[in-house]
Amino acid sequence: MSRILITGSSDGFGLVAAQQLISQGHTVYLHARSSQRASDAEKACPGAAGTLIADLSSLSETKKFASEANALGPFDVVIHNAGVFLGPTRRTADTNMPTQVFVNVCAPYILTCLMEKPKRLIYISSMLHKQGDPGNVGDMFWEKRGEDDWNDFKSYCDTKLQLNLLANAVAKKWKGRTSVATVHPGWVATKLGGKEAPDRLEDGVETYVKLAVGDYDQGLVAPYFEPRGHLGEQVAAAGDEGLQGEVVRLLEGKTGLKIPA
Repeated sequence: MSRILITGSSDGFGLVAAQQLISQGHTVYLHARSSQRASDAEKACPGAAGTLIADLSSLSETKKFASEANALGPFDVVIHNAGVFLGPTRRTADTNMPTQVFVNVCAPYILTCLMEKPKRLIYISSMLHKQGDPGNVGDMFWEKRGEDDWNDFKSYCDTKLQLNLLANAVAKKWKGRTSVATVHPGWVATKLGGKEAPDRLEDGVETYVKLAVGDYDQGLVAPYFEPRGHLGEQVAAAGDEGLQGEVVRLLEGKTGLKIPA
């Protein structure tokens, strides 16, 4: 049985995946951004081992989350599921970058740097990474583009491409020690996906569970999975080592943290 931590698991994919993994006998820790959401998650998932509370749009709270997670001991699996879809720019107070960029890319980077290495590390991406613009990597924090140019949908696509670039860089760096994968769970009618989404939540959760329990070829370097655990293909730009290095360099410069060797 595995020890598993899932960020953003107070509802949606993360919560349902936690419920299924607990039913299989795994030890699962939840995450919520507030005490009220934590309480709601624990009622919906009474078998959870515990819930970490942190606002992953905050630099200080994200670092605190990493410290508290490490205090619980090493995890076999960490699933970076928390994310922000649409919304206004809403720059964070402590980093002055768009909240969407911080939650979707910067927070997973910080946790990757600070948490003990798990056996399996899973980043929840999206098929929309294929619509991300590689040309925007250099301005991933929107420091050159002003708020007048902000487009939340285009930024979301960019952040998911940047997340894939980060995951692929980590996969190569930790090859042979940690299996690192990205996942497109499907376009599902969750709070994030909206009511018109055509895919089934169950198919996306199947991928979460399959990867969490290690039911795949863990010798693969930087695999990308789709609903029902099928191997998919990332956009070609996600394999560009120059872009991968640029994303890591920019995140390192912004946070002062380095991915451990």
